[in-house]
Amino acid sequence: MAHIPRVTLVHLTRQKWGVLVASILRQLFPLVILAACAAAQAPADQIPGQESHLKEAGSSVVLEHSTFAHGYRHGYEAGYHIGNTDINMGRPLREKLSGLHDLKTGYLSQFGSHSVFDKGFQAGLKAGYSDGYLGRNFRAVDTMRALAGSLQQSSFPADPRHSHFDAGFLAGYNDGYERGGSDDSSAAPMDFHFVSCARFNPARQTDETAGASYCEGYRRGFVLGHGDAFALRPGTARMEASK
Repeated sequence: MAHIPRVTLVHLTRQKWGVLVASILRQLFPLVILAACAAAQAPADQIPGQESHLKEAGSSVVLEHSTFAHGYRHGYEAGYHIGNTDINMGRPLREKLSGLHDLKTGYLSQFGSHSVFDKGFQAGLKAGYSDGYLGRNFRAVDTMRALAGSLQQSSFPADPRHSHFDAGFLAGYNDGYERGGSDDSSAAPMDFHFVSCARFNPARQTDETAGASYCEGYRRGFVLGHGDAFALRPGTARMEASK
């Protein structure tokens, strides 16, 4: 009988520990579920180390060289999905995309300049939406692969961070877009190798050797902008949508 109280105390102590652990688990369980759901719902391009576009065969090199092109790729995919959804739901063609609130761009700080990425995203969003709504092929990947042609994986010695290449790509896109929207522009696909590069105006004399990198970006951006502008000419979308 003398040993019974001692055994009972040990048994009760274990029970208390079990109750305590169970209570902690009950409190943590909802938090674990919420965290798991958030991770499952987060797009891959918002999870560091899982940016799928930088792993695309044949096109990733141009996205690594240009923050604008990378943003364009994200925007095009988002726009294409929205356009495809709109036409399948019988919604009218959106004249402006400014009404799309809380649209995730997928930007991460390691991509480069946020403002440049956003400019590319908006350009891609407009082009992708038009293609998706009008039932055109998803052309972003093939287009980027074509633009990546002959582009070396390594940096230009005078442009190790690709900043001049990216600046050239953005300037080229704007110039190409302006040219592609003109009445006398040709619908024939352009070869960036034959695009004349705008004069490179370095901020410092030491940047003059980066002109080659700038022009490599400019030519590729010009072709992309020219193609988008031609596809987005006023009246083109309405004409195709009515078919």
